[in-house]
Amino acid sequence: MEQKLKKHIDRAGRDGYSINEFCVRFAMSTATYFKMRAAGQGPREMRINGSFVRITEDAITDWKHERENDADADAHRAANKQRSQFAVSGGRT
Repeated sequence: MEQKLKKHIDRAGRDGYSINEFCVRFAMSTATYFKMRAAGQGPREMRINGSFVRITEDAITDWKHERENDADADAHRAANKQRSQFAVSGGRT
């Protein structure tokens, strides 16, 4: 596995990751990748000759920041919901 991942990382330095290489790097299935992409949560893709997909390091960095921001927003919404439930209950737990 280590050699396989190193091969993908070395390759990525040249032209980006294929979808399969991206999935190996982030330990996810291709089905999960395509679900994320369909939901608008996948990384930006660069298409070469209309058929080859590559995901650049810049796209990966942006994708990770977006996912972190999503997690922060989810935590913020959960905290607001908890405060709202506390207020509705009149401060009783």
